[in-house]
Amino acid sequence: MEKFYNIEEQKAWNNPEMWENDGHEWSRVFGNTENLWNNYIFDTVKEFRGKKITEIAPGFGRITQFLSILASELLVVDLNPLCIEKTKEKLGHHVLGYFINDGKSLDKVRDNSQDLVFSWDSFVHMHRNVVDDYLKEIFRVLKPGGYGYIHHAWMYSEEEFSFKNVGGRAVMNPDLFKELVEKNGMEIVSQQPISFERVIAWDGTDTISFFRKPE
Repeated sequence: MEKFYNIEEQKAWNNPEMWENDGHEWSRVFGNTENLWNNYIFDTVKEFRGKKITEIAPGFGRITQFLSILASELLVVDLNPLCIEKTKEKLGHHVLGYFINDGKSLDKVRDNSQDLVFSWDSFVHMHRNVVDDYLKEIFRVLKPGGYGYIHHAWMYSEEEFSFKNVGGRAVMNPDLFKELVEKNGMEIVSQQPISFERVIAWDGTDTISFFRKPE
C-alpha cells in the first residue's frame, strides 16, 4: 500500500477564495447545474427516490439540493467545515445530518444503513489511497444490495498532488477504480466517460462509476 495521502491538499477547499459562484462555476461545461443534474445524473439515481443517501464532499451543496428532494433521509459528509457550513445554510433541515470527517472515513454513518453513497466533482481530486479508504467505508455503510455513484478522474500523470495536474485531477482511471471497488468487496455496474472537449483549458475525460455491494 502506498503511503502518500493528499488529504492536506484537499483542505484548500476550506478557503472561500476557491469558490467563485458556490461551485456552480464547475457546471458551466454542462450548461448549468440543472442541466448537469437532469442530463448526466438523474437517470441513474432516480431509482433511489425515497431512499437513504449519503453524499461525500458536497462542496457548497450544488448537487445536494437535488439529492435532498430525492432522498427520504440525506446525510452529507465533508472534510472542510466551510463546505458543511455553506451546505447547511442552503438546505437546513432538508438534510438529516451534517458531518465533518477526516477526509477518508464515514465514521458517523451506521453500518449497513444506506441505499446509495454519492459523490460528484470531489473524488476527481483524491489520491488512490484516499479513494481506497473511502471505498472500504462505502462498503461498510451500504445496505446489502446498496449502490455507490462516484464521479472520479481519468488522469495519467507522474504528479501525485492533484492541484499540479490539469483540472486539479488526481491520478486515477476506470480500470484502477474498478480494481479498488472489487478489492473492497463490491462490483462495477457501469462506467460512463464524461468528455470535457468544450472546456478550452482542458480536453480531458472523467468517469462516473456506478457500483454495487452484493446482497
